Amino acid sequence: MRNALMRAGRFTGSRGVGGSTRIRPAGPGGRRQSRLALPLLVAMPLVGVGAGSADAQVGDALRNPAESLVSFWAGLGDATLTRLIEDALGANPNLKAAEARIDGARAARTEAALDLAPVVTASSGYSIQRLSSVAVPGAGGSLPGQDIWDAGVQMSWELDVFGRGRRTLQGRNAVIGAAEEGARDLEVVLSAEVALEYFDLRGTEERLVVAQQNAENQRRSLEVTRERLEAGRGTALDTDRAQAQLSGTLAVIPLLETAVASGQYRLASLLGQSAATLDIEPAANAALPTLPEVGGTVDPEASLGQRADVRGAERQLAAHSAFASAARAEYLPRVSIGGTAGVTAHAFDSLGNSGTPRYAVGPVISWPLLDLGRVKANVDAARASEVEAAAQYQYTILNAVEEMETSVVAYTNARERLRHLEDAAAASERATDLARLRYEEGATGFLDVLDAERTQLEAQDRLALGRAEATAALVAVYRAMGGRWPGGR
Repeated sequence: MRNALMRAGRFTGSRGVGGSTRIRPAGPGGRRQSRLALPLLVAMPLVGVGAGSADAQVGDALRNPAESLVSFWAGLGDATLTRLIEDALGANPNLKAAEARIDGARAARTEAALDLAPVVTASSGYSIQRLSSVAVPGAGGSLPGQDIWDAGVQMSWELDVFGRGRRTLQGRNAVIGAAEEGARDLEVVLSAEVALEYFDLRGTEERLVVAQQNAENQRRSLEVTRERLEAGRGTALDTDRAQAQLSGTLAVIPLLETAVASGQYRLASLLGQSAATLDIEPAANAALPTLPEVGGTVDPEASLGQRADVRGAERQLAAHSAFASAARAEYLPRVSIGGTAGVTAHAFDSLGNSGTPRYAVGPVISWPLLDLGRVKANVDAARASEVEAAAQYQYTILNAVEEMETSVVAYTNARERLRHLEDAAAASERATDLARLRYEEGATGFLDVLDAERTQLEAQDRLALGRAEATAALVAVYRAMGGRWPGGR
């Protein structure tokens, strides 16, 4: 793969992370070999698609088989989530802006392609002229004026001997690829944001349900203490303790209701809707999904090509490399073939009859001999942009690897933590039922009931939070893997 990268004339990694840029001077024909010390992870098909290839297609070697962004979320079995993501992908204004950027890049590519073709223009004109007698030896007095009618065509064709136009076209192809990958990355980010907000909303709704159910249980406990107090078998202390615990739980409910409303507003904003028009099933009818397992061992190096931001950064680097080569070609002469042909007459109706034909054709060589300082400034600017794109590419790779490794570890640990939280919630519920039963039978004091109910509320609330955190970790893995799930789900 390393040899393939060198054959492509692209940036290759000769050192590990934290390497430096080394740029070789221009060689024959204005081309130069560019090397950038990138992580060894770059030694993959990802970088093999460079602007140095003749067709410079947009990341064809990078793409895996097409997979809908929505298919993974549909596999979780939540129809509401699937619909929300589909709505977001169809109506988000940022995606429309990304599509416009792609159209603009394609138009610029067409313009660059036409620069390689001959330019033919037609013209016609009329003028009246009178020559000075000084310009005509032997002429005396004033010369008469003449009507001049002219019609013709002009042709110019730059041969692109040193590759300036071809390099520009390759750069424009790469810009299209970067724009397309940017749109793809935006789709991944948007679908992940919608899923994250949706799961956060569901988690908050679950916490609200937990608080309401515990408040109802605590209300029944309060009634029991009152009945025992009226029967002379209880104490006012037990009643006040029960009332205090119930009031504390009820005080949490408005905060959770506010959080639910806030989550609905955030989700509606992502969909370009108002919260009033947001159609979401009640929490009781839509639990958080079962968390899938990570399939096999995650290989960050092999997964880099799945990420649109990495592919887009590579396309940006390829574009700036091609533009830098085109800028260096300005040091060399331009070779063109120019020509003109037409008819000149003294009257308009004579153009096709007695008009005098004319033509001229020949090569033209131009060289900015006295403007090399401007050329050098443009080359320096293009080279700086190239180095900047290389550094950004390196950062994107390092960040992608870190996100993939971190997200998978966090998700695995979140699933493990969730199992313990489920066990704790189940045990606390059994303990609460037993404490109430023992209290009603007089085998224990009410303090044990209060402690059990408080523990149950905390355990169930932590479980709801743990589910929300685990689904957030799931979203992080999906996003880090470029809109796919490890193992190909």
